[in-house]
Amino acid sequence: MAEYRHLANAHPQWVDFPNNLPPNTRRVPMTRDHLQIVPQIGLDIDEFTVPARDGHLICIRSYKQKGRTDLPLLIYLHGGGFVTGGLETDDNSCRALATQVPLLVLNVEYRLAPENKFPVGFEDSFDVVRWAATYGSAQLPINLQRGFLLGGTSAGANFTAGISHLAVREALSPPLTGLLFLAGSFCHPDVRPAKYRDRIQSVDEINDAPGLTRKSIDYFAGQSREITPPWLSTNFAVLAKYGAPPEDKRLSPLLFDSHSGLAQKAVFYVCGWDPRRDEALLFEQLLKEERIETKLYVYPGLPYGFWTTCPDLEVSKSWSEDLVQGVKFFLG
Repeated sequence: MAEYRHLANAHPQWVDFPNNLPPNTRRVPMTRDHLQIVPQIGLDIDEFTVPARDGHLICIRSYKQKGRTDLPLLIYLHGGGFVTGGLETDDNSCRALATQVPLLVLNVEYRLAPENKFPVGFEDSFDVVRWAATYGSAQLPINLQRGFLLGGTSAGANFTAGISHLAVREALSPPLTGLLFLAGSFCHPDVRPAKYRDRIQSVDEINDAPGLTRKSIDYFAGQSREITPPWLSTNFAVLAKYGAPPEDKRLSPLLFDSHSGLAQKAVFYVCGWDPRRDEALLFEQLLKEERIETKLYVYPGLPYGFWTTCPDLEVSKSWSEDLVQGVKFFLG
């Protein structure tokens, strides 16, 4: 959307990344790590497994305030371009939410490409949602009538959009009540509907941002034959391929004919200097047109996933506060 181009004017700290960051700024790489749980006073943090449709056991890390029961549920799906990320990627965010909001958070370790190509990670995530709807209330201290929330970052936000559409189609019961989209993608650039093409321009225009560009989008989708780019962990020297057909609506949920009834509320966190910016802004408007109550946070001049890359910056701390407020919006 041309009217949002100004949002890509880089924040001074992020120009010529990382040279303008404050001295000794901590930078956190994206990894697949699964570390031992670090206890936190006031929280119960546990791990258990949920069976996927093929028998694979999906590891789940749960977070809640000690002694609390009858809680709303948030199923959280981490980011990482479908090929990296894990339980540690958003562990701090899950802890912050469970500490400050009375709900149970489930952090999902879905399987990753290229070892497990599309649709394995998507189906793992959907299987956890179905399990929560069917068996969760009997096995967890939750009450889905108080809130059945699904969300995630980047790839996790993409999963969230696709799953929410399929959940409506199969009449998931109880239905999802809230959707959380953090730096999400909603349509492969090559299959943008003609009627929205003039409203999705950032994916073509933003190719100078740290963290995510059109080149890296194509890399993660498996369309690039380049060697491993320098921003990707050296653990992934093999070409990463997710393998989803661009026109598959599970990858490109903007292609669904209707976005009605996905949830009661949705919250969007959009980075201004992110090639997927316009998709998120458009999708938020489309949900609002379907009478879904939305809340929108926009971060001018900041790149995709800035809060994960440099969590100690003031802008990242402000984002964390916004995350908590956004989840409270679901429960208000």
